[in-house]
Amino acid sequence: MKKIPSLILASLMLAGAGASFVGCSSADYTLTVYNWNEYIDEGGKDGYDYEVNGVKADALYKRFAAWYEEQTGVKVKIEYAIFETNEEFYNKVTLGEQYDLACPSDYMIMKMAAEGLLTTYDASFYDTSIETNYYAKNVSAYIDNVFRSNKIGNQTWADYAAGYMWGTTGLIYNPEVVKEEDLTTWAILSNSAYRNKITTKDNVRDSYFAALAIYHEEELLSLKARFEAGEISYDDYNARVTALMNDTTDETISAVEKILNDVAKNIYGFETDSGKEDFITGKISINFAWSGDAVYAMDVAEEDGMITCYAIPETASNLWFDGWVMSKEISPEKKVIAQAFVNFLSMPENAVRNCYYVGYTPVIAGEEMFEYMLDTYGVEEGDAVEAEYDVSYFFGEGHTIGTYEDQLSRQLFAQYPTEDVLSRLAVMGYCDAETNTRLNNMWTNIKG
Repeated sequence: MKKIPSLILASLMLAGAGASFVGCSSADYTLTVYNWNEYIDEGGKDGYDYEVNGVKADALYKRFAAWYEEQTGVKVKIEYAIFETNEEFYNKVTLGEQYDLACPSDYMIMKMAAEGLLTTYDASFYDTSIETNYYAKNVSAYIDNVFRSNKIGNQTWADYAAGYMWGTTGLIYNPEVVKEEDLTTWAILSNSAYRNKITTKDNVRDSYFAALAIYHEEELLSLKARFEAGEISYDDYNARVTALMNDTTDETISAVEKILNDVAKNIYGFETDSGKEDFITGKISINFAWSGDAVYAMDVAEEDGMITCYAIPETASNLWFDGWVMSKEISPEKKVIAQAFVNFLSMPENAVRNCYYVGYTPVIAGEEMFEYMLDTYGVEEGDAVEAEYDVSYFFGEGHTIGTYEDQLSRQLFAQYPTEDVLSRLAVMGYCDAETNTRLNNMWTNIKG
């Protein structure tokens, strides 16, 4: 990433006052927060390279305690814990482990809400007239619409969750080895021209999604053509894509199993986190990746002199998000603190810090966030603008980034897909116990 703009740096230094406060035994309340590993700015040598009053800026979850005490006079201690998978976190909760605030993924949020394991946000949390409601004031209109237009029972996603990070799934590839025309379809996973040069995800949800796109490819491309011809609306097109990409009938699962068997015979292997490293070292030429991992892989490969790219097939891709949810057991007093924690992380300057440290894309769209992206991906002083990249759907009307031509298929595209791609992004819903059993049995057959 490029150097932090001076405007952002100044605001971060101001926000960092008292950053050394960690919380203490005399705290009025202890807030237990669960998050993914390395999914928040931890400060130190890997965070921003500056000091506040001679003290190195601390992790954001520690700095929150000082900020909250300054705002309210209430002393809070943060017990920060991590989990490695959504299922690990769910098992902890169902076995009785206590937490107040956590950041699972989309389908797990839906599952936990449907099972009555979450409490809803206060209506006042979304009141933009309240000065400290940074989430409501800064969340991207695009993300906010997704959260408000989708429901769990009779309530919206926004009732149960506030967004944190978002992105897509796609394919990182080496353009010196892989033909662009082969990347238009997920069927590249079973393309023998790339035998033993591909990895895909070692979980049933992501691999099932890719195979579904192969199975429904003809219908998906037909829908895309009708949408582009103006025969169906954006909402209708997206709804139909989403329905196809959540198809779990017995017939479909059986067909997908055959497709995944072909994929398994062709790929280098299934992986959870090693794919980006195998890609960087050249063991493979194509990796099915989450967009944040794609950005990381492209950054590291570039440091080694290798220019790599990110593609989203023409049929469909997954729109995923991780969001903050509160336990159904949370007390009214801690609920106020938990919502304040989400608002603290939603300050644009803190979203910038998280984006820098984590590499994934925050749901926050403030001007500081846009300036950071402009500084990161805009052309250097003296260089000619090769492409105008429109990010108005996310940051608001008139927001474009003058960038280099290669960013149309590299990090900028991975962090903010073009508006035409949005229409074919589908959220994967959660499955009931019976469907999960059928999918897991299929996956056992594949892996066995």
